[in-house]
Amino acid sequence: MQHLWDIYNRVRQQDRMQDIFLGLNRSDYMLHQDPDMDPRLKESIDERLRRTYQSAQFHANTHYDWQGLVLRQVEFNLMASSFCGMSQRIVQQHRQCLSLCGFSEESLIRVPECNAADNFADAMATAVQLYLKECGQSSSGSSSVAAVMMIVSSAESNAYDQAALFASLVSRHPHIPVMIRTFEDLHATTGRLKLDDDLRLFVDGRHVGVVYFRFGYIPDHFPNEETWDVKYQLERSMAIKCPCIQYMLANTKLVQAALSKPSELAKFIDPSKPSYSHILSTFAKQFTLTDSFGLFDQEEVDQVIKNCLSDPHLYVLKPQREGGGNNYFDDELVTKLNSLLEQGDHFSYIIMERLFPFIVENFILTSPDPTKRHEMVSELGIFGAFIGRGDTVLLNEQSGHLLRTKLLQSNEGGIAAGYGCLDSPFLV
Repeated sequence: MQHLWDIYNRVRQQDRMQDIFLGLNRSDYMLHQDPDMDPRLKESIDERLRRTYQSAQFHANTHYDWQGLVLRQVEFNLMASSFCGMSQRIVQQHRQCLSLCGFSEESLIRVPECNAADNFADAMATAVQLYLKECGQSSSGSSSVAAVMMIVSSAESNAYDQAALFASLVSRHPHIPVMIRTFEDLHATTGRLKLDDDLRLFVDGRHVGVVYFRFGYIPDHFPNEETWDVKYQLERSMAIKCPCIQYMLANTKLVQAALSKPSELAKFIDPSKPSYSHILSTFAKQFTLTDSFGLFDQEEVDQVIKNCLSDPHLYVLKPQREGGGNNYFDDELVTKLNSLLEQGDHFSYIIMERLFPFIVENFILTSPDPTKRHEMVSELGIFGAFIGRGDTVLLNEQSGHLLRTKLLQSNEGGIAAGYGCLDSPFLV
């Protein structure tokens, strides 16, 4: 985090700094089931919604049909929001599966369309156009072409999803060149990355208008100073970054904890409007473990720590890390929290109330027995594309969805991290 903050401070002291922001985001939710739900209502919902076949016979028409179930936000992802490409493709696969199983045509359309890759590609193309309008002209001449460059891992395990996104970009906007590079490709010793006098970015001699990071979101991605220098050179360039360094600093659990407070939401949405209460109802309670940030007083912090230690099954301990597999639950939460408090390392962690997602029955195609039913829970991600400049919003659109499903016994849900599977929602 200190490295990122240092880069931000160095960049903002420049005479020129790119003020156009591109965000390809994903907000993740779970269908939370109230643990205190009336047992009769719970049994009724289970009968109607636990399996796809029963769900296909049911249409939810009243508030009572969903009483005790509510969408709760798990987190908001501002960087490397993956699986827009695979989600777009899996819809047709699941519709075909349902058709082969005898489901009606009316049932098939209850698996909603997903155009996430196309929408993200269009947002990238819009960003390139904005870049060329503002930065295409330089002291050395003008440019009518600028590339999109994706930064990936040298040992990429999610290449097919990335390829699906770039296939959409190439097919929908063939005039925009596409480049895929690693941090190692751009080390200073290679001489492949250059900035001109106007801070325009050139890689292998090609003008780059948008840098799209699918890598570089955890400390392990920056093993040496050469890699940090590449990050700095990219950030100081006039290319539009997705995300920019400011976005990365905002993409922390501490900021999300702050924004979940009603007083913070009120700064952006009038509390008298229905949308205020609707949005607030999706927020799970989150707490910092210190009063240093001014979000909670010491009495509140002490109380939530006491609650966590006495009822750890009701909470999740989260660090300032991305990528899946980093959270602590149950007895591990107690052990880790006590260790953090003893060592004084608790400042960078948050506590979030635990969600209890609705349980469904499903099949895992990659399991040893793909015909065996499993109790599973799902996490719904809503993709969004955002382009802004200063205080002006130039683009803000819902861009598709992702559904990840995992075994009930698994606490984590990341697909790339090996915890979950790609899925499709079935609307009732």
